[in-house]
Amino acid sequence: GNLDMDHIKQQFYAASCKEEEGRFEEALSLYNNGLGCLMEKIRQPCSGEMKKKYMMVMKTYLDKAEALKKRKKKNDTPYIQEIRINNEETGWTYSKIFAKPLADKPTHVRMQDPYLHSKHQLNNLIAFCELLATTKSLSHIRIVTRTAPGNQQSGQQQCFRELGECLELRNITLVTDYSETLHDREVRFKNNDNVVWTVILGRGLDMFKKLPNWNCLGAFDMSYRKCHECTITITKG
Repeated sequence: GNLDMDHIKQQFYAASCKEEEGRFEEALSLYNNGLGCLMEKIRQPCSGEMKKKYMMVMKTYLDKAEALKKRKKKNDTPYIQEIRINNEETGWTYSKIFAKPLADKPTHVRMQDPYLHSKHQLNNLIAFCELLATTKSLSHIRIVTRTAPGNQQSGQQQCFRELGECLELRNITLVTDYSETLHDREVRFKNNDNVVWTVILGRGLDMFKKLPNWNCLGAFDMSYRKCHECTITITKG
């Protein structure tokens, strides 16, 4: 039954696993269930030695639950950061800009940018998706953009189709929506605990200046590229 010590230990073990995965709400619920059952067990008649043993287990997991509550509260605290990138500045990459949201184990990413039309804009998107694909927790990417003008439309559709096929091999679903009135450029990250990070990009992914040629530093490592002046705002809440 629920007061069986093996059942109680299973609750605590499951709670520890959820905590490791960053699923704090579920972990707290399991800790509380286990502690409730253990409290009932302590109230039942048993030897002084066993009661002492149960009290020690109780203290261990009460401390763990309290520590998790503090950790969860810190995790729930709103966060805001503004990054100002100067004209011609170097040293920026997508991995540097999106480090905090990606560290929070997102499962869903929604990116909106009205201008994913030209070759270099689509290349930026591929580079961004390469970064996202390294995040093991990720399962869905949604792109919201405007339909490319006539001469660029087939290239846009081909890019989305082929990129989607590659991501599917890594168990990531790519969905594309079109909105002809879209204006804002932002990326939203959501994880299993419904923590949402929003990165508002003044210039979208298109923050790098055109390279003089493709035989120079910056052709592959973006940290060598000169940036346009722009502001990026990162919020969590």
